[in-house]
Order: sequence, then C-alpha cells, then structure tokens
Amino acid sequence: MPARDARVHAAARDLARGRAAAHDVTEAGSSRAPGGVSRRAVVSGRRAEQRIVKNFDHLRSLLEPQERLERLIGVTIRRFGRHCVDLAYANAHEGPDEEVLRALELSVREDRELSFQYTPYGGRTITRRLIAADLNREDGLPWTYRDVVMTPGAMAALNIAFRALFGAADEVIVLTPCWHDYPLYLSNLGVPMCPVAPAPDKHIDLAAVGRALGPRTRGVLLSQPCCPTGVLYGEDEIGDLAKLLREAEARFGTRIYLISDEVHRRLVWSRASFHSPLLSYPRSLSVYSFGKVLALQGQRTGFVAVSPRMPENDEVRRALERGVRLMGFCAPTDLMQRAVCRLLDYRPHLDALAQQQETVRTALTGYGYEVCKAEATFFVYARSPIPDDFKFAELLASRGVLVVPSTLFHETGYFRISLTARPASVAEGLPAFARVLDAL
Repeated sequence: MPARDARVHAAARDLARGRAAAHDVTEAGSSRAPGGVSRRAVVSGRRAEQRIVKNFDHLRSLLEPQERLERLIGVTIRRFGRHCVDLAYANAHEGPDEEVLRALELSVREDRELSFQYTPYGGRTITRRLIAADLNREDGLPWTYRDVVMTPGAMAALNIAFRALFGAADEVIVLTPCWHDYPLYLSNLGVPMCPVAPAPDKHIDLAAVGRALGPRTRGVLLSQPCCPTGVLYGEDEIGDLAKLLREAEARFGTRIYLISDEVHRRLVWSRASFHSPLLSYPRSLSVYSFGKVLALQGQRTGFVAVSPRMPENDEVRRALERGVRLMGFCAPTDLMQRAVCRLLDYRPHLDALAQQQETVRTALTGYGYEVCKAEATFFVYARSPIPDDFKFAELLASRGVLVVPSTLFHETGYFRISLTARPASVAEGLPAFARVLDAL
C-alpha cells in the first residue's frame, strides 16, 4: 500500500474507533475505553476528523449559503409538510412527458450487443454524431462528433472545461448573478476568478467587462439565457462582447475562452431568438444538459461542445476527453446516451410556461415588487423589499413558501422563484408574497 494511502487508511480507522469509543471515556481520565480502544485512538480519531473538515475550510464561504438554504428548506418542510410551496429548486413536480418516458422505456428494452456496458471516454460515437448533426441544424456550424464530449450533466461539463483550459496563473471573468457553483468549482480547482456585476437591467455591463479584462484573463463565463434572471442576451450584445474579447487577445497576446452555459437554451418561452455566443466568437465552448428540457435533471446527462471554428479545436477536444478520465466523471450512463438519441427533436410545451410566467409576473408587480424583465428559463427574478435577501426568504418560509435568495447567485438584494411546481401550488403560494410585503 502506498505511504499516502496507508496514512489515509490509518486516519479513517482511528476516526471510526475514536467515534465509537469517545462516549465511553470517563471524566476521571481512564487511559482505555471499553473494548480496548485507547484514549490515544480517540484523540487521533478527533484529529483525523478535524483534518477532513479543514480540507474544505478555504471553500467555506462558497459552501455555506446553499447549506444555509438547505437547512431553511428542511425546517420549512418539516413544519408545513405537504402544504409547503416549494418555489426554490427547479425540480419538475409533474415529471417528464409521456414521450420522454416512452423513449426511456424503449432504450431499456433495446436488445443490442453491449447495451448497458462501458462507453468510450467522450461518449458513444453514434450519440455524439447525432448531437453534432442536431447542433448543425440549429446554428449551421460545421459540427463533427469529435466536437461533442458527453458528460454526466452540466456540472461535470463545467468542471472538465475549467480543468482543461485554466490554471492558477490565469483569471476567469464570471458574469454575475450566476449559477451558484461556478465560483465554487473554479476555487476548488485553484483558478482565480473576477466577478463582474450586470447593468441595471441585468444585461451585460460591457464597460465593466472591458475594465476587468487583463493580461491574466483566460476565460469569460456566462449563461445564455441567464440563470437566475431569465435574461436572454441579444445577438448585438453578444457581438459587442466578442469584439471586446478579440481586442483583448490582440492587446495582450493571449487566448481568451468564452464558456456559454446553455442548459436553458430550449426554454425561451417569449419566442425571442436564441443566439449562441459560439456564432459570434470562435474561441467558445457550449455547456448543455438535457435535464431541464426533458424534466430529467436527476439523470445527469449533458455535454460540452467545442466550436468547430476554434483555431485550436483539436487540442481542446483532446484535453476535454482526457479531462473526463482524469477527473473521474467518465461519460453518462449508456442507457441515457441511447435515450437522448430518441429525444433530440423533443421540444417542451412552452405555451403553458409562458402563461405561468405572465400570471406570476403580473401578480408580483401588482403586489409592489420590482420584477426583472426576462424572456427565458423557468425563473422569475425580483428585487427583495428589504436589503437582506436571506432574511426575506426566511420571512416567506415562515409562511410556508420557499424561494432562493440571490446571495446564492453572488448578488445581494433579490430572490428567485422557480415555476416548476404544480400550477395549483404556485397559485396557493402567491398570496404569501403580498402578506409578507404588507407586514414589513
């Protein structure tokens, strides 16, 4: 056994013994606990536990907001039970459509050699080929299967992209508000980040991005459309950002990668046009998950795609495939890789989502809330009536309604509603927003 593995094994053994015996060590200072475990083992176990906890000390400020929200959710659900209105997380309470369930059933029953077995790093070739063809139909870029690297969801895709492209000497600009774990992943990998706040209308503050660009900038990270705001960036806006990045590359003599998290690209309920940054900036990557559109978030199936126009396309594709192996994520399950092939033409029913968006936005505005104008996603993003957005979330929770405070999205003073609960549940929860506002 290698020395490091031996030390870890010994620490785990001592930790287990120490926990089991700690309560049996008497206040009188007995040198041995019942069962023959020494006080030294107890102390050693406690020290091992402390070492494990300290492994995450440098990430505590990024871990704590969601853990605090989880505690609030747990308390609220225990208090209100089935009467709790969960508008926090984007779990589709009504589940996937019959078309999606049928595709899963067919994939399970498919009688093909090596079904349910290992697939190559990067994913099944046929799955990658079909996704590349689907992307080509959507945006006209000359995609090939090698441009698409399958991952177990967008979380893995982001980690793999960060690991392949960035290092400790680099800096990544993150447009905020953003999905809560972008900074966590970058910090865990030792990659410095530079948050850039939005313009007042929650669109890109191009002047602020220009000021943030520097010789260490190696990446810009955004979501299109934006989570949590629901804002859809326009073609001109993306084009102006691309111009800034090209100018910075020329000025500093560097490569700057634009990573576009596009997990909500097929949830544009306003029917506005979706424009991927890959169409405006060749040195771009797209991150995608099938979970949102198929209401199968828990199945963790997605990909990271490298623009076919990227000058070092082959170099980056190879790095991503290696990253899948290096980071231990591997590919999605064989079952889901086969199932999504049957669902590439699937489109969700956006009319119902659009109507729900209109209902909730009208109600909140009528109560007196300032609601962010948006075109896409399940989300409604609004300003908190008090500066402490977490306190506001707690006030709503005290009335049985759960939302996500914007502190999780690295912006203060707002809250996010997810319209994935049943419509009747959403309607039941809306009056609580008026009552909380009236009570302030």
